[in-house]
Amino acid sequence: MTTFADVKKNAKLPEKTVPLVLAGDLQAEFEELERQLQIERTRPDKQGATMASTGRSRAETELAQQIEALRERMQAETTVFRLRALSKKRWSDMIAKHKPRPEDKEAGLDHNGETLPVAVVAACCIDPQMSIPEVEELVDEILTQGQWDDLYLTAFMLNRRNVDVPFSASASAILSSTGTS
Repeated sequence: MTTFADVKKNAKLPEKTVPLVLAGDLQAEFEELERQLQIERTRPDKQGATMASTGRSRAETELAQQIEALRERMQAETTVFRLRALSKKRWSDMIAKHKPRPEDKEAGLDHNGETLPVAVVAACCIDPQMSIPEVEELVDEILTQGQWDDLYLTAFMLNRRNVDVPFSASASAILSSTGTS
């Protein structure tokens, strides 16, 4: 028979990660290389080009290598934020602390739409750990609106959604093709 002590010992609050590319300036460089590669690939006159054994011009190969190197650089500049849900009591205390303003009530919110998001991310982000002023700086100076939305909505939904046993279609397909599922 399972006891409450067993339940308590095995219980862990849900966690999620949010990878954010913080070297956004590299996006333009990536897009320009992609544009150059498309031009090179559709160039009608490749007779003068030095061709590799693959049938691609050296310029195509060099551009592809530059794109891959840049993609790896962008991947290295990705910061993964690890978030952990709050207990129900901590969540309800946080909602109570960040009471809705009149404009929040008009929008159908049960909380202050300006102060709660920063407080939730600060409370839920376990790696890197951040204070409220640090999260404010992150929002005001580092992240785009889209990146902030991803980070905040993940923290918000961690606290508002249930946890189910996940299913991975990719893993299932791999295992079924190898006969190990």
